[in-house]
Amino acid sequence: MIKKILFILAGLIVALLLIGFVLPGKLEVTKSVSIQAPASAVFEEINDLKRWETWQYWNTLDPTDMKIKYVEKTVGTGASYSWDSPVLKTGTITLTESIPDKSVAITMDFDGNPANGVYALEPDGENTKLNLNFYSDAGMNPIGRWINVFMKGEIEKSFDYAGEKIKTIAEAKPKFTYAITEETLPAISYVGLIHTMSPQDPAAISAQMAKMYGELETMLKKAKVEITGYPFAMYPAYSETSMDMICAMQVAADAKVPAKYKVETVEVGSAIKGIYKGDYNNLMALHMELDQYLQYKGLTMNGAPIEIYVTDPMLEKDTAKWITEIYYPIKKN
Repeated sequence: MIKKILFILAGLIVALLLIGFVLPGKLEVTKSVSIQAPASAVFEEINDLKRWETWQYWNTLDPTDMKIKYVEKTVGTGASYSWDSPVLKTGTITLTESIPDKSVAITMDFDGNPANGVYALEPDGENTKLNLNFYSDAGMNPIGRWINVFMKGEIEKSFDYAGEKIKTIAEAKPKFTYAITEETLPAISYVGLIHTMSPQDPAAISAQMAKMYGELETMLKKAKVEITGYPFAMYPAYSETSMDMICAMQVAADAKVPAKYKVETVEVGSAIKGIYKGDYNNLMALHMELDQYLQYKGLTMNGAPIEIYVTDPMLEKDTAKWITEIYYPIKKN
């Protein structure tokens, strides 16, 4: 009797292996979701592996016993983590390519079964479409082909779950009118004048700035010192009733100026940057969004706000073409 049972089991195993050879060797799954948010709001969710914990379906299958181990890099190309779980066994995920606001390419290993994926973004009218793609090739391995059969439904379920979670997260983020980026602010050598006044009188501010820039230009011309960049202003102290305003002209670090003046330097460092187009009457709107961005990202200021006046109003009369770059120096966490 036992021999008969063993013979039947052996026959079933052989049959399953033979069937495995005729099953599809490749598994491809694609899902898409339209998200009412800019590409940058979606991209930061798929580009940061630590954020995956908030939308990854697989984590919900073993929320208590799964152990996740991150490598030193968790964002962008080369980011990776591994897991060990009684339910999901072992595996790794690595971001092999990251194109900002466009896509991330992924390699995965599910307990010895390799696979690849691409999470790509594209415009969808005023929305952003997130395309989730999974690809696995079991080759001639019949067991791998059987695994693909059972995995397809789970992969589809995981994409549906991830898409809806990412959609909810991205659409809940603040929406900014102006483009705001994080970048490196180069060192700036300058000579400037400081004045304390009320921030509530735009006409008085414009008159004071014109007076200070006029004095600086006259001084630099007499001293035969070359102006090396756009004029800018800094605001080291600001409240509703009073502000310190520094009007500055860029010069070489070794420029020789009269004793009344001093060449100083804004040190190189990280900053958030916003670009404003138009006359100066509504610059505060960009300042408010930059401040909102700081709070949303949990960033800390590391210096005075800087307004760089790229367009010379004396040369360009069309105020719609005036460009002002605003930088907020920040501390990198």
